[in-house]
Amino acid sequence: MASPTAPLGGSTPSGRVLGPALDRIIKNAAWRKHSALVAAAKSALDLLSSSSYHSPDPTSPNPSPLLGLPVAAAAASLHALILALESASPKVADPALDCVAKLLYHRLLLGDLGEAADDSPASKLLAAVLSCGALNDDAMELATLRVLLAAARCPSIAIRGDGLGQMLKTCYNIYLSSSSGANQMCAKLALAQVLVIVFARVEVDSMDVRVPTVSIADMMDVSDHRLNDSGIVQVAQGFINDAMEGSDVPEPGTPVAMAEVDEKDDEGMSKIREDGLALFKNLCKLSMKFSTPDNPEDQVLLRGKVLSLELLKMVVDNAGPFWRINEK
Repeated sequence: MASPTAPLGGSTPSGRVLGPALDRIIKNAAWRKHSALVAAAKSALDLLSSSSYHSPDPTSPNPSPLLGLPVAAAAASLHALILALESASPKVADPALDCVAKLLYHRLLLGDLGEAADDSPASKLLAAVLSCGALNDDAMELATLRVLLAAARCPSIAIRGDGLGQMLKTCYNIYLSSSSGANQMCAKLALAQVLVIVFARVEVDSMDVRVPTVSIADMMDVSDHRLNDSGIVQVAQGFINDAMEGSDVPEPGTPVAMAEVDEKDDEGMSKIREDGLALFKNLCKLSMKFSTPDNPEDQVLLRGKVLSLELLKMVVDNAGPFWRINEK
């Protein structure tokens, strides 16, 4: 463990975020039920406390997914967070979600993640975060949405292909199935905000973009009376404002690694744009789902289709030159 004079988790930027979170996870865990998690968190803390700052090496075949940490300490830390997120215990998962959000906000998580065949610790972390949105817990739903917004904003990671699609589905599922009307509206705004960020990057073909915060006034569905309550509207707008608050530029002296922009493929399109187009196609598919003969008036399906069409309209209305002239 860390020495009495050293900060919990060591002196690296990532360690200062991870240390307090892992300590809280250990304290909140049920030692018998979560014995493997407790052991993993303690092991990660030991590695963090003995780690000095490592400069990122972009030429390494196995780069560290956490800024300033050696690969072993980073992998151990992410493994402990994944176990906490997969515990299905809100008391244990909450500090892990908060930690992931901070890692993203401070641009400490690095690299590409989310491809279907990618089994890297960072991609497993994303999958574990998404699973927390299905715990049927109001607080966990909001915490999951908060992390997804932080992930969408963070330019030091690039969420690819299947990962973007899974983010979309997680927000959809919270919107369609949450028992909280406020959470449903927060999920709707989160979806819109993620799309604004992704498609702004597609337009300029760069991870570094500045985007406006979406307004609930542009996303109101007059047919869905449950979500038009003034209290729900206020909570949801406050949520998205808080999630998007703060400068996109780190404080002076903060080391930043930008997610690498891939080479253009044979057809001259970058991975950023390929992923954006795939996400647009997913949105189109969701808008074209048909009900089954057994349930021809499926209200959940209808709400999902209406939301998809609203989001598609938003994308089209705000389309720039790339979207208007690209034949794909």
